[in-house]
Amino acid sequence: MSLDPQTSLSKFRSLLHISSILNANLDLHQLLPLIMLYSKDLLEAEASSLFLLENEEFLYCEVALGEKGEIIQQYARLELGEGIVGMVAREKKPIALEDAYKDPRFNATMDKRTGFKTKSLICVPLFVEERLIGTLEVINKTNNRIFDASDLEYLISLSEVAATAIQNANTKDSLDKRILELSLLYEFEKLSVSEKSLNELGKWILNRVLEYLGASSGTIYLANADKQELSILSAKGIPEDAYDQIKVPYGTGVSGWVAEKRESLLIHNLDLDPRYNKLAPYKFESKSLISAPLVFQEELLGVISINNKVSGYAFQHSDLDLLTNIAARLSSTIKNAQLFHQIIDTGKELNRAKNIMKKIMPSILPNSNGLSYGVAHIPLEQVGGDFYDVTELEDSKFSILIADISGHGLSAAVLAAMAHMVLKNFEPDIKLSPSLFLTTLNHMLYGKLAGNFLTAFYGIIDLKNNTLLCANAGHNAPFLLDKKDSPLIQLDVKGKILGLIPDLFYEEKKFPFAPGNRLVMYTDGITEHMSKDHNKRYDEDLFQKAILKSKTLDSQNSADDLIQAAREYVGTNDFADDVTVLLVDRI
Repeated sequence: MSLDPQTSLSKFRSLLHISSILNANLDLHQLLPLIMLYSKDLLEAEASSLFLLENEEFLYCEVALGEKGEIIQQYARLELGEGIVGMVAREKKPIALEDAYKDPRFNATMDKRTGFKTKSLICVPLFVEERLIGTLEVINKTNNRIFDASDLEYLISLSEVAATAIQNANTKDSLDKRILELSLLYEFEKLSVSEKSLNELGKWILNRVLEYLGASSGTIYLANADKQELSILSAKGIPEDAYDQIKVPYGTGVSGWVAEKRESLLIHNLDLDPRYNKLAPYKFESKSLISAPLVFQEELLGVISINNKVSGYAFQHSDLDLLTNIAARLSSTIKNAQLFHQIIDTGKELNRAKNIMKKIMPSILPNSNGLSYGVAHIPLEQVGGDFYDVTELEDSKFSILIADISGHGLSAAVLAAMAHMVLKNFEPDIKLSPSLFLTTLNHMLYGKLAGNFLTAFYGIIDLKNNTLLCANAGHNAPFLLDKKDSPLIQLDVKGKILGLIPDLFYEEKKFPFAPGNRLVMYTDGITEHMSKDHNKRYDEDLFQKAILKSKTLDSQNSADDLIQAAREYVGTNDFADDVTVLLVDRI
């Protein structure tokens, strides 16, 4: 039956109005009920539902619109090909049924669950360009009428508008989550040397994670490797006086599974998951949960589990991705806090502090056919404030760093540990830009060094292009040597020290760094080495002569020779400050 022109005009006007409203609404949780409401009203149907494709694997529906206009919120999952909705998704073609129960493809399970009686229906796929994102279904035309070809045409038109609106909302949601993630991660870094106890830190972190994920309850567990169990560090939804009573063995329950497998986990419906312990004394408030392991350099620190989304919707893979990224940085924050308090609480136990600093200093520098290294690192006490690093980045590029915290001994080691943990977790694009690296590091360290400061030289060695791109933050300028016949040059890159002045910008310069070149980086402990009577000082000029004298030696022997030359000149082996020499040969 065809509609009269006036009715058709009215329908298309409604479509235009619906389009403007849907595309102006970028909140997915408000958008989905609106789409169903408009599809139900436009086609004069009793009910509607919208299924979205999740991770190219299955369809899920959290909100359906009932015959009385009420929103039915219950998580439902269908495999592709299951029922009419699953068939539409798999075949990517609309289906219209005059009598659903006469069609063998129809699955009456949802009717049995809800008590709703499906008579006729139209279900259409939702496409963004040619990519399927879900299905839209209307059920039972009012007054016992049958859906016709014009209804199908209108629903297809509405589905095109709805799919675009959903895509826009998803894009905005992804961007919002990325912005929130970066903001939260920077907040974590500020806690690296917090005076809060680990329990206070855990409570603060959990509250922030819940806020950013839009959830109201969750738990951070700490791992006990010896006992192979988890204990509660902080929780929302569990009384604090019950923390000590709850121990979760690895492999038991949801969190125990995450701890044992060290894998992130998304559960849409806990009642259907065998890992969920239905006899646990404290129940989750909702049926959906996300959980991620807290792992730092292959060490399991704990597990974070989040449930009860404030919106009432189930968590999706985008939420799990966000939690997984947060968990990776959270692991660094927790480990850093543990190290910080360990050093503070055991200030007299310098041997333990020395072991911690050994973990910071790379024992093995990255292998490369184009580079070789020489390292001499001599802290004044058992620990110190000098540190260095070489990291393989990408596309034959290596980052090199040498840094020096003012002062020496335990206090400098604490600050060096903190600074090192901060910079190791920078984003890859930051690590590829020396200027951005030092600018970001200064921003993160400003006001956090308790009156101390940090000097640093940072560079990117590009083996393909034979270049060194570098920036300097108040550090001794390294020397660049061509071991054949070119003169020794000092890399003239200027920049202020880190941690004392906010909002600094660091220039970067590019130098040739070809086979046969040697880069010599050092801290000022060697060029300020003095005799015990202070009458003799080993200065920069003498250091340069020693570099030239040792240029025929391999990188490690040359580094050792530079230390020995300083000791021999002033007549004492004991330096008055931390000393580090890092040589990088381009071979």
